[in-house]
Amino acid sequence: MKRILFLIAALGMCVSHAQAAGGFSCQADDKQVDDKQTDDRNVTRLVVEGATPRAERGLINFGAMLEVDNRKIVFKLADVKKFSGRNGIIHVRATAQTGDDIFTISMNARRNPKDENDWAGTYEVIQGVAGYKAMAANAKRGKVKCAVD
Repeated sequence: MKRILFLIAALGMCVSHAQAAGGFSCQADDKQVDDKQTDDRNVTRLVVEGATPRAERGLINFGAMLEVDNRKIVFKLADVKKFSGRNGIIHVRATAQTGDDIFTISMNARRNPKDENDWAGTYEVIQGVAGYKAMAANAKRGKVKCAVD
């Protein structure tokens, strides 16, 4: 009897569930003023990427890179404050601190109902504490284009 219980327990440990994952990659899609500069209302560069489990909510992996005002800020999974990725909508908000400055990025993208490979949306970058209205008035905003698996 002990052998049977041991075998059942061992088999239970060996059973692994295949967990499929999906991913998204979004980039700022602002019109360039010239080859090197963007409008003052936009960031120089923004890339937001993440991996999600198909069967569960949440993020498996996340990374974002923001270039603004000749500075490069990197965001990690631990910096994500809010994520939602269901029903053709992706919403991410992440906050990172670099030196004395705090940067918050918010990104929303939506699948085009006529073309499932067409994902577009908007971003907002706030430098400083996101709750202050004065900081939000100086936010940099623009468009994003995403690829989703």
